[in-house]
Amino acid sequence: MDGGIRAIDLRTPLPSLLLLLACCSLPGCRAPAGAPSSGPRPPARAAPDLPALVNPMVGTASTYEVSRGNTYPAAALPGGMIQWTPQTGAGRWIYQHGAKTLLGLRGTHSPSVWMGDYGSFTVTPLDSASPGGGPAARLDHSRERSSPHHYRVTLPGQGITAEVTPTLRGGVMRFAFPAGARPTLQVRVWPGPGQVQVRQAEGRIVGVSRHGGAGEPPNFAHHFVLQLDRPITEHSPLTASADGAGPGVSVTLARPASGPLRVQIALGTSFISAEQAARNMSREVGSAGFEQVRRAARAAWQQVLSRVRVRTYRPEHAVTFYTALYRALLFPRVLHEPDPRGQPRHYSPFDGKVHRGQMFTDSGLWDTYRAQLPWLTLLYPARAEGFARALIAAADQGGWLPKWPSPGYRSVMIGTHADGFLADAWLKGLRGFDLQRAYKAMVKHATTPGDGRYRGRVGIQAYQKLGYVPASEAEHATARTLEFAYGDFCVGAAARALGKEDEARRFFARAGNYRKVFDPATGFMRGRQRDGRWSEPFSPTTWGNPYVEGCAWHYLWSVQQDIPGLMRLLGGREALAAKLDAMLAASTAFEVGSYGRVIHEMREQVLGKMGQYAHANEPLHHVLYLYAYAGQSHKTQRHVRRVMERLYGPGPDGLLGDEDTGQMSAWFLFSALGFYPVCPGQPIYVLGSPLVREATLHLPGGKTFTIRAPGNGPGNVYVQSARLNGAPLTRTWIRHETLLRGGTLTFQMGPRPNKAWGSRPEDAPPGAL
Repeated sequence: MDGGIRAIDLRTPLPSLLLLLACCSLPGCRAPAGAPSSGPRPPARAAPDLPALVNPMVGTASTYEVSRGNTYPAAALPGGMIQWTPQTGAGRWIYQHGAKTLLGLRGTHSPSVWMGDYGSFTVTPLDSASPGGGPAARLDHSRERSSPHHYRVTLPGQGITAEVTPTLRGGVMRFAFPAGARPTLQVRVWPGPGQVQVRQAEGRIVGVSRHGGAGEPPNFAHHFVLQLDRPITEHSPLTASADGAGPGVSVTLARPASGPLRVQIALGTSFISAEQAARNMSREVGSAGFEQVRRAARAAWQQVLSRVRVRTYRPEHAVTFYTALYRALLFPRVLHEPDPRGQPRHYSPFDGKVHRGQMFTDSGLWDTYRAQLPWLTLLYPARAEGFARALIAAADQGGWLPKWPSPGYRSVMIGTHADGFLADAWLKGLRGFDLQRAYKAMVKHATTPGDGRYRGRVGIQAYQKLGYVPASEAEHATARTLEFAYGDFCVGAAARALGKEDEARRFFARAGNYRKVFDPATGFMRGRQRDGRWSEPFSPTTWGNPYVEGCAWHYLWSVQQDIPGLMRLLGGREALAAKLDAMLAASTAFEVGSYGRVIHEMREQVLGKMGQYAHANEPLHHVLYLYAYAGQSHKTQRHVRRVMERLYGPGPDGLLGDEDTGQMSAWFLFSALGFYPVCPGQPIYVLGSPLVREATLHLPGGKTFTIRAPGNGPGNVYVQSARLNGAPLTRTWIRHETLLRGGTLTFQMGPRPNKAWGSRPEDAPPGAL
């Protein structure tokens, strides 16, 4: 099974088609062709139209100065190898809601504006007979329709309607031209290098885009093919333009003697070859028409969104929830393709060769290990196992586990957070990957110098000798020390799972290295020199070195593996709560520090209006849950509800910060259900304040777990009491295995805090070390 939607024949009976979708809509599914999905099936009762609740425009009102999600309205299948989006700009921001013009429909692989795109191309419809028929058309949002499985826009002035619907590795476009138009399509790689050619007799356009993300092998190429259902009468080459567009072609289509013209284009893409792109198009589109492919894509989204059914006290919360679920399922993306026998193979962006088996890419592990990958582990374990196998395959092919695969090794962020994901997945019961091979790769980057920022841990030699990375010897040294210590905990957890107790003790001891950068005089994690002196001057609100995208207030809490230990450093339970209080009560003021300028994360902290708490960046995503360790869970409840109500919304400006391949959305998903994975690698969740009135999780093995908060509402923020399967629950955490067994968690909500609930030391979540 290659994980994709096979070619859909118009004669395929509807039940067979839906069975196919159930098996294939989640890349990573290993069921044989025709077998039922290994995932759970929701009840047979009539389901709400969940794709209709998704608004892909959420997060598109972003600029360089302030991130409001930095997303684009992707029409794609879950984990699709390619995503389709309207393109409004020539730079990193493919689509901005404030833009006034549309450049075309783009096939993109961009996981983030900061990572950039690779292997992309754009199709632009225009009326070359019209005086204003240029490649940039006026964009009117009232004429746009966007859903997970379909994008449609009518261009004012020209009267052209453009649509696209996806398959896993391609899709179908449809353009409608008014009567009298001279229908023209421009197809360009964007940006170059690359080339596009016309096979006029076949009605086919083929191309290759060689623009990579960075660090790919020299033979990197993305091949694409477009099959038109109308004859091409003329064509001419297009040269690269000053606005960043690469080379391409312009084709004029045969038009009817009278009346409007509608043209359909089947598309296929491949990272292996042009022949493979055509094979993918044949398998996934075949003879199907636009509407049939659109219905299949919608059914795929309905199936995966139905894993969670929620009832909310405000309609907009349901839109926010299912939009977040859509975002959390877009990545990591498929990179494997079926050979002539239907077996998966993939081009490796780690060694430039074609290998057998599955591959997935595009996951910001520095972000996604915290919640997005744990979300897949809980509800979509086949996808999580597929990604785990892909990371191990990447280590086999390129020598190292990737830190931010996109599509290959990228020089982005710090730490080695494949550790967190792999340990977490194994300890939560996933067995569809080889932990021994994973552990070998984890130990390598925990003990062996890499080749710089692309591979391995920067500063690992000093870290092993001193227990910390000296501030004068590596950028972001204190943040690295803290993330290495967390990574060591995960390596130790994997060692213990393999029965390697001596190695587990060694890495668990290293997981306590966070203490070596804690300054008791200031109460913060600080930069430290090789001789042990603290770096001066120091201000807890100064950003940059020795931190990354943050300041001392942000990195004090980066000790997920040992919150009780951090609590002891700060002076106990009351001191931990007081420090959290002080963070939230502080001014939002900051100093730019080593950045030398204001960066968007600084502005977003100010806009968040929560003191020095910066929800817009991922290192703080677990922090509000730490009150539970101090016996003051009511403060967790108040503040997480505040974040959900204020910093998430259903419109284009509905996010504050970078989505980062689903992490911002996954925080909301977990928090809206009332629990959160504070420490991936420890199979527990810390309780908060649910936003839903009821939610049912359809879990592996056919089990269901239901969360109920019947009196929930805008004023009833606080947990008065809780029951698990009818029995009183006073502790502020639950085990992962408790969820998997199925059952019901009921919250009694109220308008005032119940400070006694969960306040005893024995009610607090346990430390992981």
